[in-house]
Amino acid sequence: DYQTRKSMWSSLVKDDRVWNDDYIHKSRRFGNLLITMRVTFHEKIFVLKNHPWILVVCALTFGGLLAVGLYGVLELANEHEKANIDAARDLAIETGAWFSNALDLALLPLFTLSQFVQQLDMFATLPEQIGVAFQPGSIPFLPPNEDGDYTHRNVTGSVCGDPSMVAKFAELTSNIKKDAKMEGILVNLQVAPMATVCYLHPVNNTEDFEPPTFMDNTGAIGHDLLTDPQRKFIARVTVPSDGVVIAGPLTLRQCSDCDPTVQTAFIARMAIDALSEKQVIHIDGIDYKKWGFAVALINFAELVDRSEIGERFAIRGLRYQLTRTDKNYNAETKEFDVKVNILAGDEDFDLDENFYVSIDLDTTNNLWNIKVGND
Repeated sequence: DYQTRKSMWSSLVKDDRVWNDDYIHKSRRFGNLLITMRVTFHEKIFVLKNHPWILVVCALTFGGLLAVGLYGVLELANEHEKANIDAARDLAIETGAWFSNALDLALLPLFTLSQFVQQLDMFATLPEQIGVAFQPGSIPFLPPNEDGDYTHRNVTGSVCGDPSMVAKFAELTSNIKKDAKMEGILVNLQVAPMATVCYLHPVNNTEDFEPPTFMDNTGAIGHDLLTDPQRKFIARVTVPSDGVVIAGPLTLRQCSDCDPTVQTAFIARMAIDALSEKQVIHIDGIDYKKWGFAVALINFAELVDRSEIGERFAIRGLRYQLTRTDKNYNAETKEFDVKVNILAGDEDFDLDENFYVSIDLDTTNNLWNIKVGND
């Protein structure tokens, strides 16, 4: 009976000989232990058969504890993921603000240069002296390039080559460039009356690069931005624009044979309003009262290096991609061509949208965006 079995189990537990390795009846002792355990097991089965609710209660209790545990684990995981996303968003906003401020500083000289053009007499009649492309009395073009394109005016002996004017422009823009405090980033300033580059500074830029590297801008003088097939789309967009238009990074026409570190740059242009009724630029049959452009070349690779953007994200185990979207009007299709330029970070940013944040940068009329996330 139950009391007998209970007494047998208790006796076995209390008998030191059962647990003594020197006891000669080990096999009998072990057999007795197995018998007791089997009897106890059958007794438990008997109880569960007669009282099945015990099993149900145990199962429900276990299930409840398991569910609570899983919920806690999931909540902790969600909190951790939310913290990662918030950290990524904060870093993206901080980095975006840095780039916005840096670009604003780099582009500010364009506004200064525009004001000088509108206020100083030396710039007043330059569009008339250069003239509309291919029209009688205008500065003629150099022979076409190997593709048959007319890209440069022959400014030799013209106002664009006047030594006194060139010296005045160099003095003016060297001060603008110095005040900008963007050494190594703002690498060239230009004016392009009637969309033709007339004056620029520095002509040979040695001040923004480590010797022996330098940027030779001689080939940009006389460049007609509206007749060069590789550049006219930017000029056509800039003419009617009220703000700054940025394109690139582009390989510079004047520096295709330069050191790779100075071959490419962002080209920022701002249209300047006409100073007289005669100053008109024609685009697709529409007359725009414009003097021409103020132009700045920006060394974006140097800007990225100074931002330490790669290190910022690598330390935190984050991936990123900085892009700029250009929307250029195609006169033939009557639609806008959209191009996304990857400026820094991962070329292939393939993260699921739930694992990264996307922040638009507040700068210029191009759409700048930074994505930040982790695997």
